[in-house]
Amino acid sequence: MKSVCRTVVLAVAAVLAGCGSATDSTTFKAPANFTAAASVGPFMQMWKGPQESALMLMALPTKIDLDKAVTSSDIKDAQIKKETTISICGNQPAVYVSMIGEHEAFGSPSPGGAVQKRQIDFLATNTNGKTYMAMYIRPLGTPEDPGAESAIHDVCSK
Repeated sequence: MKSVCRTVVLAVAAVLAGCGSATDSTTFKAPANFTAAASVGPFMQMWKGPQESALMLMALPTKIDLDKAVTSSDIKDAQIKKETTISICGNQPAVYVSMIGEHEAFGSPSPGGAVQKRQIDFLATNTNGKTYMAMYIRPLGTPEDPGAESAIHDVCSK
């Protein structure tokens, strides 16, 4: 049964992979020092950066309440340092959250391993009939990458 389920999941992922990417309708662009690492069709894209950092962009197919987008982000034991409503791209409302939480190290070989304290900068916004959630994750205490921080604030309509 597990083999059949795995085959079905892989087939669905293969079909979705041909359906575009989360960045298709927005100006979001990862900085040059980040490399594409994973993509799940038009719903999620991830990039790996220097010093075990990562960027992630998720595109939910419908608009949701931005406060719910923040509470539904799965960050273990998150300590919110700052949460604010901001405008991006001129007058597009967004919620920005800076937090410290535990997150698996990017590229961890197995689920549940290598959990570390991370600085997580999170932005949620609604545009093009979707809710976009962008995250910049880095080990706690490492310097901020200005290009990555700028990227999560650039989720504007094309």
